[in-house]
Amino acid sequence: MFQHHPQAEMILAMAIGDKAIRAAVIDRANCVSALQPSPIPTHAGVPEILQAMRNILAAAGNVDAVGIILPSPAAAASASTGGTYSAALAALHECELRAKLPCALPLRVIHYSNAVLLGEAHAGAAQGRRRAAAVIIGHGGVDSAMIIDGQLLCDPLGAPAAIVRIADRPCRVGRVADELCGQALLARMPDVHSLAELEARARTGDFRCQRLWTDFGLDLAETLQTWQADLLPDRIVLGGPIAGALPLFREVLGDLPVVAASLPDAALVGAAALFA
Repeated sequence: MFQHHPQAEMILAMAIGDKAIRAAVIDRANCVSALQPSPIPTHAGVPEILQAMRNILAAAGNVDAVGIILPSPAAAASASTGGTYSAALAALHECELRAKLPCALPLRVIHYSNAVLLGEAHAGAAQGRRRAAAVIIGHGGVDSAMIIDGQLLCDPLGAPAAIVRIADRPCRVGRVADELCGQALLARMPDVHSLAELEARARTGDFRCQRLWTDFGLDLAETLQTWQADLLPDRIVLGGPIAGALPLFREVLGDLPVVAASLPDAALVGAAALFA
């Protein structure tokens, strides 16, 4: 379970991505002031990433606390060795970061999928819900999170609890992480080069693209039905680059309580919400 720190006025939130660290200063009204991203070399290790974080800390100015978003375990497990999403990075703990960063401020660490859901629960599509879940479908993986009465369900290391993780569950055509991610969807139609193109072509009447979204929705629905039966969420927030295409397959999800994420910076807002 997560415990919140006392309220802070200005929070520096940092999200470690595959090419850069995104950062913003967020106030108690959830106003997001984005900072210049700090690039990460392609084969960066932990020392290089820590240096990029130090650069952001130096540029942030006066803040009251720092929230750091680490890659979720599913992202770390699916990435190539030596990349940003290394297992070593995902396994960094709050105490290690506190020791390695020149920061005397309150500091908290949260995994990406937990941060997205916490942000949506704090100020977005899951606000006011007792039992909310998130499924974040990225280009190369699928992550998930669950929150009950304001408390994230976590394992002892702060990652989503095992029962919450959807990536390793079976789906109609294989394993969720392999078959329901963005690159698997694009592999079904080689003449389409991005999820944005796939969505745009479906919206303008391309029947093949429309059918592909429908088939994807059917596969997702089968997975979510068993997952929901275990966790009983009353709201499932769909995040990631696929979220905007939800209207193209929402009908085949039936009565599942699925909505699209509503915050463009949900993870950063979630990191700041640790101090709300």
